[in-house]
Amino acid sequence: MTDMTPAIPGEPDDFIAGFQVEGRAVRGRVLRSAGVLDQILSAHDYPEPVARLLGEAVILAGLVGPALKFDGRLIVQANGTGPVSFIVAEYVAGEGVRGFAKVDRDALATALAAADADTPMIRTLLGEGYFAMTIDQGPDMDQYQGVVPLEGGSLAVIAEHYFAQSEQTPTRLRMAVGEVWTQDGGKSWRGGGSLIQAVAGDESRGSATDDWDHVRALFETISDEELLDPELTSGSLLYRLFHEDGVRVFEPAALLRRCSCEHQRLLRIIASFPADDREHMTTDGKIVMTCEYCNRDWKFLPGEVDAVER
Repeated sequence: MTDMTPAIPGEPDDFIAGFQVEGRAVRGRVLRSAGVLDQILSAHDYPEPVARLLGEAVILAGLVGPALKFDGRLIVQANGTGPVSFIVAEYVAGEGVRGFAKVDRDALATALAAADADTPMIRTLLGEGYFAMTIDQGPDMDQYQGVVPLEGGSLAVIAEHYFAQSEQTPTRLRMAVGEVWTQDGGKSWRGGGSLIQAVAGDESRGSATDDWDHVRALFETISDEELLDPELTSGSLLYRLFHEDGVRVFEPAALLRRCSCEHQRLLRIIASFPADDREHMTTDGKIVMTCEYCNRDWKFLPGEVDAVER
């Protein structure tokens, strides 16, 4: 654990770090992502509003996931009646994040053209539905899932409602996703986010309520520009917010892109199908499986499928 100074030396482009406001019953995490988020969002060439929403879901999973006290998965998802019927982001301890959105592009174009300026974009995209977080501790353990309605003007607000209802934990979130110019004249996706949560007060700290009100007021001044600015390190941002109290950051952890698709695993899945089904799956002498997350095509020859031991 190191004292937070106006910058974190050598701050990477993709990382998660915890922090503590000194003398206050408030803890938090900060996340920055450039390459990882760009890979996830660019894989499907999503329309801009969809990419922003999915990017926020990935950031949310990355901010909340490290709180898991075991090797497992945190799944953030939203299901709705709108042109984006499903978004999901997954954090796997020790491995990384991934995300996917199911979108009807024709219906989306119609919805965006008809949208009222006062209607939150998340409502235009998702419509009515629900938001859920699922904790998966592995095949031998029960899953835990909390669900709340899609009520609020942003994914951050909806997630705050989730924490208030499902975990009774005062929580505030700030997340931003946007495109930045690259050195070669192109664009890439970049995202940033931070989360604070109240913890129980004690005699040495004093009133937890006063601490929360104080830190929350400062935290809510964070702008999207500050979260996205590649020249402003998260260390500088946190120092800017909390330098009067003092703030310290825990050792940052790398934020990685993770996808469970790999040749041998998919080969075993295909081999588990009956021979007649595999024959129907074969086109031009090959069976092709496309990963919904990374949009990569995996091609298999019938002979190698038949050779798999079952």
